[in-house]
Amino acid sequence: MGGVATDDADKGFWDDLSEMIQGFKYRHNANVFTLSQTDYAALVRMTEFNQVSMLTDAKVELLRLIQQYFPDQFGMIDQSRLLRPIDLRFKKQNALRFLERFVEQETKTKTQPSKRRRLRRLAEPDIERVIEVTEGIGAAAFAKVFIRAQTITEILPGAPPIEVMQEYFVAMDALKSHVFADVELRGSGNLFNQLTITLDRLMLNSYQAANPSQSQCSINLNVESVFTRTFEEFLKNTGDRAFENIAFEFRQANVLQQFDEYEVATNLIKSKGGTVAIDAVFPETVGIVNMERLRADYAKIFWRQGAEQLLPEYEDNLTAMQESGTQIILARVDDETAVDVGHDLGINMFQGFYIDDLL
Repeated sequence: MGGVATDDADKGFWDDLSEMIQGFKYRHNANVFTLSQTDYAALVRMTEFNQVSMLTDAKVELLRLIQQYFPDQFGMIDQSRLLRPIDLRFKKQNALRFLERFVEQETKTKTQPSKRRRLRRLAEPDIERVIEVTEGIGAAAFAKVFIRAQTITEILPGAPPIEVMQEYFVAMDALKSHVFADVELRGSGNLFNQLTITLDRLMLNSYQAANPSQSQCSINLNVESVFTRTFEEFLKNTGDRAFENIAFEFRQANVLQQFDEYEVATNLIKSKGGTVAIDAVFPETVGIVNMERLRADYAKIFWRQGAEQLLPEYEDNLTAMQESGTQIILARVDDETAVDVGHDLGINMFQGFYIDDLL
C-alpha cells in the first residue's frame, strides 16, 4: 500500500479494497493472486493502448481509498510502491527476483511470530529514546550499529564500475529492530520530520567514526540541520581538506519548502569547499526545478517503474542540466536497464542494489 500503515484500518477499508481488486479483475480480465493482506499480483494482458489508462485508473482508486481512510498519511505515499508493473516479455527475471524476495520476507515473518506485534504511532518520547540510546552506546557504537554506506559509482559504456564515493545514512531498518520495534514510522507526518532532523544530528556526531579515513562521500541531511549547533561543531571538527570530500544531499521537496534557508546553507557549504546534491528527484519532475539556479553539483534521480519511458522524454532537460555543470546520478538502480538507459542519455554515475551486485 505504498508506505501506508494499515494496522488500524477498519472493516470498511478491507471491504472496499477487496471490491476494488475484484473490479480490476473483471474490467481487465486479469488473474489476481493474493500475496498478503495488502499485497496482490495481477497477471493481465497489457498493450501500448491500454497501459496508461489501466495503471492510472488503478492508482486513482487506491489513492481515493487512502484519502478516505488515511487522510493524515496521504502526503507520505510513495507512489512507486502502489503499483509495480513488470513486462514479462522483457523482464521475466525481474519478476522472479521480486517474488523470491517477497516470499523470503514473508517466510521470515511467519517463522518469527513472537516478534510480530501491533504497532503504535510514533510519539515525541520515541525521539528522545533515540538520543538516549546514542548517548548510552557512544558515537562509535552508533556508527557501527546504525550507519550504513552505499557506493556511488561511475560506469562508462563497456567498462567496469569505478567507485566515486560512499553515501552514509542512518539505516531505518536497524532503528526499527533496535529502537522502534513497536512503532509504525510510516504516516507519522511532522513527527517523522522531527525524527529525521534528530537523526541528522546523530549522523553528524558519528561521522568521524563512520568514515575515519575521511574519504570522498555524501551525507543526506535536512536543510534545517545546517543551522544547528551540531553542524557548527561538525564544521569545527572537520578539517577543510576533509570537508572538500563531502557532498551534502538535500531532498528536492525539502529544498523547495525551505528555499531561502537552502540558499544560505549552500553558500556556507560551498565557501568551505563542500559540494551540494539534490536528492530524491523523481523522473516525473525532471526539468521542473532549475538545478543550475540551485547551484547543484549533483542531481540524484531515482530510478523507478516506468523511468525507461519517462527519462528519454526529458533528454533535453537532462542534457541542459549536465551542460550547466550538474552531474546526474541515477539512484535506486535495480536492473541493467537503468544503466543502458542512463548511457543513452549521457549519464555515467549510478547507485543501487544492482550496482552493489556488480561490485
